[in-house]
Parts: sequence; C-alpha cells; structure tokens
Amino acid sequence: MIGSTDAATAMVTDRPRRRAAKPVCTAVAAEVVRVVGLSPHLVRVTIAAPEFAGLSFLGSDHYLRLLLPRPGQAAPVLPTSEAWWTEMQAMPAVLRPILRNYTVRAVRPETAELDIDFVRHGDIGPGSRFAGTARAGDRIGVIDQGALHKIDRSANDYLVIGDETALPAAAGVLADLGAGVRAQALLEIPSSGDAIDLPSAATLDLRFLVRSDPHARPGSAILASLRELRRPAGTPAAWIAGESRMATGARRHLVNALGLPKSAICFHGYFRHGRPQYDD
Repeated sequence: MIGSTDAATAMVTDRPRRRAAKPVCTAVAAEVVRVVGLSPHLVRVTIAAPEFAGLSFLGSDHYLRLLLPRPGQAAPVLPTSEAWWTEMQAMPAVLRPILRNYTVRAVRPETAELDIDFVRHGDIGPGSRFAGTARAGDRIGVIDQGALHKIDRSANDYLVIGDETALPAAAGVLADLGAGVRAQALLEIPSSGDAIDLPSAATLDLRFLVRSDPHARPGSAILASLRELRRPAGTPAAWIAGESRMATGARRHLVNALGLPKSAICFHGYFRHGRPQYDD
C-alpha cells in the first residue's frame, strides 16, 4: 500500500465477515536499521522499535501510518494519545509530522523489526523522497492500523489486480492463498526490472504489465488489459488495489463483464493520480 484517498481510511468494499479488527492505535518512535533495493523502483526499508517485539503480523493487507519528520527536524513530533488524528490536526503545520500509509511486508518480533516496501518515483512527494534517501539511523514514527482484508477461505478462484503501489500487499495476498486455489494476478509495473518474484501455493497465472509511458496514469495498462482475465469458475473472490480510477474501473469490469457479485470484491483506492494523499 502507498496510501489512501482520504485522511481516515482507504476506500474499501469488503464482506463484513472478512474485515479484520483494528488494534488500539498509538504512535511509536522507530529507527531505520536497513535499506535494501529490490528492483529499479522498489526498495525495502527495515525499521525497529522495542514495541515491535509484541507486534503480530495480521495478514496480507496489514498496514500502518508512517509519520515522517518535517524538513529541518531530526525526528518527527509524534502524537501521544489514541486520538492521534485530532492531536495532529491541532499541531502547528510546521511541527505536524508528514503522514503516509504503507503495507507491512513482514514482522519479526524476535528482533523487534518490520519491513516496508516502497515505490521510488524520485523527489515527487514525501513518501517517495523518503524511499530514495532513507539511511540507517533515520528516525520516524509509525501507527499500527491492523488489516483491511482477510483471505476468503471459501473462495477457490482468486483475482488479484494492482499497480506497483499495491505490490507489497499483492505479494501478501498471493502468499496467503492455499494449494487448492486457482489465482490470476494482473499487476502493472513501471519497468520490466520490477517484475519481482511472488511465491504462492495457489495455481497461479501471473502477468506483469509494463507501463510503457512513464507519464501515463498508473493503472492505465491494467484497464486496457482487463479483457484478458479468465472468467472465474467455482467460488470467486477478488482483491484490487492501486490508483483510485483503476480500482473502481477494474471492479466495474469484474461485476459487469465477468459476473462477480459485488460482495466478492475487496477494492482499495490507495491514491488519486496527480493529487497528494494528504494536505501536508
């Protein structure tokens, strides 16, 4: 996950029985301990905090709020209560931490560490800037937000659709599918070098779509290729995430062209192309 479309939550449609419980949320001070490049546009940042020793990985779509320092700050000014959003809004703008949302890729309680995978797009925004410049010792804050989606264990035919901002969560969804499931994954990436390995026990038809125009709206290649999807058989389920127009367009195609019930589709609009995620 890169981000949501509003200040409170991602745009989500999901079956209520598959929604995960939200944890009690307070800000935690964390430190970058490792930065590893995964591909031309993807980088894994490992952060550590004593509180992570008690953190459990909640599944494929476990996400958190990342709190970044303002220019000139060595560390962000963190909210101290569970009413973190209200507290942050009351801060002077020059002190208020910069807020972005990201998927948790892995949690290691034994070392009090967690991994976050970022997409690097250059110096176009705070999140991408952090991904391109993060170094061991950098100080940030995080707020654990729980999971947006749980795998529907009654489904035996899964569709997984997303642009590069959804790759960490898509990797988690595919890894969580069982051996008796058929799955199709349609994933858009900015370059062929970003076609990372995505292990899954499911019988997987994985297609990476390279966005040939670097200035095109993310998700445009997916929308142009939806007709390639096989009509699911058996009991279907779908997970869609990425740019908001793509997410809604893909959902519409699954309902109108492939006949999936709306209740079988979980979709997330992480961001709107050309618009900041939050008013910084």
